[in-house]
Amino acid sequence: MLLLVLYVGLIYAAGLAAALLAAGPVWRRTAALFVMSAALPVAFLAPADHQTFRAFVALGSLWFLARTVELVREPRHLPVARRIWHAVGLVDTRLARRRAPSLDRPALLRLLLCIPLVAAGFAGVYYGSQLSSSALRLGSRWAAGALFVYTAVEVVVSGVILLYSAVGIDPRPLHDDPIRSRTIAEFWGRRWNRAVHRFLKLNVFAPVARRGYTELGLALTFVVSAFFHFAFMLPAVGPGLAAMMGAFFLLQLPFLWAERALGVARWKEPLARAWTLTLLFVSSPLFVEPVLRIVDSWTAAPG
Repeated sequence: MLLLVLYVGLIYAAGLAAALLAAGPVWRRTAALFVMSAALPVAFLAPADHQTFRAFVALGSLWFLARTVELVREPRHLPVARRIWHAVGLVDTRLARRRAPSLDRPALLRLLLCIPLVAAGFAGVYYGSQLSSSALRLGSRWAAGALFVYTAVEVVVSGVILLYSAVGIDPRPLHDDPIRSRTIAEFWGRRWNRAVHRFLKLNVFAPVARRGYTELGLALTFVVSAFFHFAFMLPAVGPGLAAMMGAFFLLQLPFLWAERALGVARWKEPLARAWTLTLLFVSSPLFVEPVLRIVDSWTAAPG
């Protein structure tokens, strides 16, 4: 346990050091990126049977690296305290707005609604995995897994909103009812994980699009997203399953091209929404199965 705490401490220490360096001359900004990048292998130091821990440490390392990239590219001068807060924050602190501390009732309601759904999804995965028919076993496992993953994300987002609202900070936009998306483009561009979307848009898509290569910028955005998910799952589930998750994001590109060619944005809402949710659900096992391999370890017998 002491070693696990040490690994988390190393990630935070690297993030704080990077924040201190990420301003001023080019050499300091370069050093900030080097320091945070050097912490990426820390997740591999944890015991292999600690899959959940490995995944979270890897995710944290990549998250702090993304924050460091934002600080390095930030044109304004930010005080040291602001850089540190941003480096290890759960939200983009440059966008967060001050307000009176309060209880965010919509976030609380969403949290209370989604917690039972997370439990139902977990139960469906556990009991569905024991079915004798392989088709039923995989079908129920992946359907329940999709429910588990989607609602678990909603729980995390709601918890973050509640936490920040309680201390007088409005962290939105974070997430915007992705299940209501009418197109794949709307799902990824406006509703799902707005923090990551903004990072990819500003640091991957925009620099390429400004040079006139909009389609290349779009493709690179999904390639970088695929690599990000591959990298944080790699220490937990190995290259095969990590590649499976990365493939989920690469598959979104042909979906986007197809819906653009078909003019899905002009379809009636029920049909457009059915298109979007069907494609996402049919491709979701690529994302869900690697996560469920970690979930499986929660109930696995020791040894």
